[in-house]
Amino acid sequence: MQKTYNLKLPIISDELFNYLNNLLGKKVSKKYLKSIITPMEKYTLHIFKNYEEVDVILKKLHEHEYKAHVNKRFQNLIEVKPKGPFKLIIEEELKEIVVDNIASEMIYQGADVFIPGIKRANKVKKKDQVKIVSQEQILVAKAKALMSHNEILSKKRGIAAKNTLSPYRVPSLLELQMENEPLFFQSFPAYLAALNIDPGSEDKILDCCSAPGNKTIHLHELSGGKSKIVAVDRSNNRLQKLNERIKKFKLHNINTFKGDIIEMSKNWQVKFDKVLVDPPCTALGLRPRLHLKISHKIIKESAKYQKKILKACSKMLKNKGILVYSTCTITKEENEDVIEHIISNSDLKLVEQEFQYGNTYLNQSQIQKGIQRFIPGIDKTVGFFIAKLQKK
Repeated sequence: MQKTYNLKLPIISDELFNYLNNLLGKKVSKKYLKSIITPMEKYTLHIFKNYEEVDVILKKLHEHEYKAHVNKRFQNLIEVKPKGPFKLIIEEELKEIVVDNIASEMIYQGADVFIPGIKRANKVKKKDQVKIVSQEQILVAKAKALMSHNEILSKKRGIAAKNTLSPYRVPSLLELQMENEPLFFQSFPAYLAALNIDPGSEDKILDCCSAPGNKTIHLHELSGGKSKIVAVDRSNNRLQKLNERIKKFKLHNINTFKGDIIEMSKNWQVKFDKVLVDPPCTALGLRPRLHLKISHKIIKESAKYQKKILKACSKMLKNKGILVYSTCTITKEENEDVIEHIISNSDLKLVEQEFQYGNTYLNQSQIQKGIQRFIPGIDKTVGFFIAKLQKK
């Protein structure tokens, strides 16, 4: 027997549901929840070298049946529309592979099923048609098993099943066979965050939560490779990926350090002209999100840590230096409240952003000048926040 599956809202706690209604208002909250379960309306492919290859890249995207065009203002950005939504029609009797919630959100938009994300694959045999479900029993795809259950258990890496049907398909460099080219997918708001740093050729720049490094590479590009960039991240695995990209694309004037910037700042004497702060956050702006299990306690704890990072970075900023703060979340506590706190407790002030596209503000906040905010359902991108500050 076949059944058509159609997810209308993410799995969400009553606590977070009520929080979003209070934060955004019921009308905007409803739009947000409908949009957050879908990929972005358009993905931006950032070309940071070989700008003359734009036509070649567009041709490849069109060959793979993606609708794509060059951004009207920024000629090194190609905007790509994902495919879908497709009807997910699955035979109920199929064996299932259960994956973790993070993996399920990738598979939901076309990714294959990789071994590290699998939680259970009982009785699955090679070549079986299987259904892929999340730990919360959200059905996200139909796939063909490339390994048996025993093989999956015995191996640590590899593709366990090939995605044959999912609600969406988002372009990837692997699919386009361009994973070795100097380009990467980067959300439009994240692109704006680096632009608003405005790196100069003589600038010393701190990227304090840098990995996997899209903004680090963008800062290098904007300065023509002349800015001296210090990239810090506390995750060894993520920093290793950045180091691999620096080597792969033969970038220079970038020094990477593993560690917590709060602790590192206590011993560093260096002062920076520009600082980019993109701290860990609740990521309520990333898309798609099928499971929203963030509590208000987690939001407050995240904001507390962000304030500490911002304070540490502000001390390493030169007089009249520029600091850009950004997050991929939509909460007031991690955004406007963090900025209000640092303004009240330091010699930083908000300044206008030259590249301003996000004009969706919260009614509860008095801050508008010097920030930009993006909300899924209102803006056709990820949820994002950017603030630009200058040391007095």
